Amino acid sequence: MKRLACFIIVLSFTNLIQAEDKILELSNLDSRDITYAGFVLDQDKNVHIRAVGAGAKRELRRVKNSYDDETNMFAYAWILNSKTREMVWRMDIDNTERDRSTEWNRIFDEDVSLKKGEYEVYFSNTFSNIFGWGEGYITFGRIMKKIFSDDDLWEEDSEDWKVEIEYVDRILDRQDINAKIEELKDHAIINMTDMRDEDSSSQGITITKPLKVEIYAAGEGFKREMYDYGWIIDAQTREKIWSMREGGSEHGGGAAKNLVSRERITLKPGDYLFYYRTDDSHSYEEWNSNPPYDPHFWGLTVWPADKKDASDYYTKYSEKRQKAIVDITRVGDFAYIEKGLLINKPSKIRIYALGEGDEDEMFDYGWISNADDGDIVWKMRYRKTRHAGGADKNRCFDGVIDLDEGRYLVHYQSDDSHSYEDWNSSKPDDPEKWGISIYPVGKFTHAEHVKLSKLEPKGVLASLVRVGDDERLRKQFSIDERTRVRIYCIGEGDEDELYDYGWLENMDTGERVWKMRYRNTKRAGGAEKNRTADTVLTLEPGTYRVHYRSDDSHSFNRWNSAEPRDERNWGITIYQLDN
Repeated sequence: MKRLACFIIVLSFTNLIQAEDKILELSNLDSRDITYAGFVLDQDKNVHIRAVGAGAKRELRRVKNSYDDETNMFAYAWILNSKTREMVWRMDIDNTERDRSTEWNRIFDEDVSLKKGEYEVYFSNTFSNIFGWGEGYITFGRIMKKIFSDDDLWEEDSEDWKVEIEYVDRILDRQDINAKIEELKDHAIINMTDMRDEDSSSQGITITKPLKVEIYAAGEGFKREMYDYGWIIDAQTREKIWSMREGGSEHGGGAAKNLVSRERITLKPGDYLFYYRTDDSHSYEEWNSNPPYDPHFWGLTVWPADKKDASDYYTKYSEKRQKAIVDITRVGDFAYIEKGLLINKPSKIRIYALGEGDEDEMFDYGWISNADDGDIVWKMRYRKTRHAGGADKNRCFDGVIDLDEGRYLVHYQSDDSHSYEDWNSSKPDDPEKWGISIYPVGKFTHAEHVKLSKLEPKGVLASLVRVGDDERLRKQFSIDERTRVRIYCIGEGDEDELYDYGWLENMDTGERVWKMRYRNTKRAGGAEKNRTADTVLTLEPGTYRVHYRSDDSHSFNRWNSAEPRDERNWGITIYQLDN
């Protein structure tokens, strides 16, 4: 074809060559970055694309409707429709031919049919830092080359990388594309994009009329876990009404873990909170493997579905979180924490608890007990929780219960892993609240009827509780008059034999006045081997010694089977009763 004279526009990392036959060119593409420009078609037509990138054939591994590094390319180009944000063309192994003169380069040289509209052209040469260096396409041979050579593996191949698109009607440079992307974001109700490593953002709106919205979210997820993702909650009920999930998302281009979610929902009048969070790698800040097709929208964006002016349908909303009456949060590994709660009048309380659970069993969880008799009035159970975001085992209870007038203890305990101290899987949406919080509900203020309190057990003569493995504990007390006492003991036993148990002896006479025996116990909740004895005795004046012994397993906070209902009192307590 006869070529006409042309002039050159030079930009950082991008050369755009424009002439009467309108050729867009991106070249000098060894910058280890994403380079982009754009073009306009005034009518449906074929454009001719010649692109040189790099990759290698390997077996594709299917991962839930997407491919592991779908293109099998580590340097390649693609085209987005600027309006719909849909990918309309890309380079991959199947539509390119190998350049025999180089080790890695591949060539695309064909006509492509496109509709009238505006388009964005991208070229990616971002390298993974998985092994602490820049190369993103990992093979055994390349690893060996990297270990035994300081040479840049791509220096020669990258000199030829480029994209040429012929027969476009108008060319848009990088600044033009940035302006159009910002204009698109400006029309959004919610815009939380360009999200970077270890980033989080939240925005709120009040919907005044029913409004259908279009949700567009790009993030990272793999094997049922999400790492960069967004969600929406009702600000008043705390109900999660939408969340980005791997199973409900599509492949977002590039690495298999890049996901995109597009959904339309109707928001009823009310207050809503929108959240987005990222982990410590692979984000708009720096991609550690092939980037998504739409990198500028990494995050959460929400538009009115019909694109009309919706300004009279919503206003901005700022969350005003109530102050918790009881706050046991940011709980770490191997923790047990309790705080007192005094209820002066029958009241409703809201419990917000985050913990760890799996397959109907909880590992990090909270509960509320009666401070005077130890009865459990509420406990965080797996079947009553919902997913709390992040790893599937992150669980949340957010509900309201009624409490009668009385003295209560709020408890939280955790196991040896996955806590605010150190997450071993993806953390929950609200990691700062890992633990249990109690909030007031209704017209009564907590200052009048519900309050935090330091509670001391009533009438306790001696207590050996929260006993661990291999313990030999004892404690003395004295009484000056004939006294009725309650002995409350929880331990472990099986088939008429006890492994964790207590007893009481009179130190003046040497007599053992009471001992926990299997035949006099009943099941204490949880595993069958959890046993409890609860009896009343009359003691003569004198000095007494309480003992408790445990074996090498199944004890407080170290359960190897389901824990008892009143795990806090694992051990023995002697209460003085009214005579």
